[in-house]
Amino acid sequence: MGIKESNKLSVDASFKTPQSCRDFFKTKSRARLTPVEDVSYVRYLVWNCDGTSLLSGSDKFVSTFSFDSSSKVRFRSNLAGHEDNVDGVAAAKTNPSLFASCSADKTIRTWDARSTRYSSKVTTKDANLYLSYTPDDNYIIFADKGDSVGLLDLRANAVLDTVAFKEETNEIVVHPNGKYAFVGMSGGKVDIINLPNLTHVKTIKAHPYLSSCQSLSLSPDQKYLAVGASDACCSIWDLEEMICVRTLQRMDYPVRSVSYSHCGNLLAMGSEDHFIDVAWASTGEKCLDVSLPTECYCVAWHPRFYLLAFAHAPDRESRDHRGNVSTGIKVYGYPSS
Repeated sequence: MGIKESNKLSVDASFKTPQSCRDFFKTKSRARLTPVEDVSYVRYLVWNCDGTSLLSGSDKFVSTFSFDSSSKVRFRSNLAGHEDNVDGVAAAKTNPSLFASCSADKTIRTWDARSTRYSSKVTTKDANLYLSYTPDDNYIIFADKGDSVGLLDLRANAVLDTVAFKEETNEIVVHPNGKYAFVGMSGGKVDIINLPNLTHVKTIKAHPYLSSCQSLSLSPDQKYLAVGASDACCSIWDLEEMICVRTLQRMDYPVRSVSYSHCGNLLAMGSEDHFIDVAWASTGEKCLDVSLPTECYCVAWHPRFYLLAFAHAPDRESRDHRGNVSTGIKVYGYPSS
């Protein structure tokens, strides 16, 4: 399923400066809510590789949403299968139909969007929190609550190896070259490990020792790594020089989610603050903030358009026609009028 290009949304040429970004979002400042049925709150969000679907982890479900030529996000279905909370969802890098989920039920499940039942299930040693595909979609690397990182071979449908860490393990991202993975950790560290043998390469001392590096995002040009941490800061690291080029310190609470836009110019940060901070990545200058009624769990830029998907804690003041607290995902960047 393709997406028709829209002059209202695809505007790379106009994004040359922070001011041009602010001007653009003056008229594209609307956030559309897509309610999610039978879900108390959304834990994780990710777009598939071509941007035609949005996936979320929530309660015991993987929720799926379609994004079509009208540029609207529509709830599709809740895929049941897990027996406990779904904490992580990952989209395949090359096939837009394939994705995976991990849960506190100690399983990793793979899915095909063309089916309502999971394709495979692998049982792991502990409850799982984060996962990511390798660029060839042959492996999934995952982190669990036991502070271990494992590698799942999807062709054999088996865990090849696991490595235990002394520190808490958090979000994982895989470099597009497929040779390295970055693991956010407590102690203010990001560990770089080799793939597929999971051997240690280098430790980035990204934040103060008493903080925890909770969220990671690689820039589209593969040159920079954004690290959100519990010290309410987001650092940006030059991966060639292995130096911190800037630190964003506008938040008051832990930075729980970070996401680069498809052009690499914008970096969105979600936290327990009641706004999403969007920075001009090369300077750290603030371009805009998206006001929220509650704290933000996750942010995810669309892979082709200036549309930002996010989920925040349920708003107790907002209820549906049945009197239930409304829960869902929102996408920011639609025309205001």
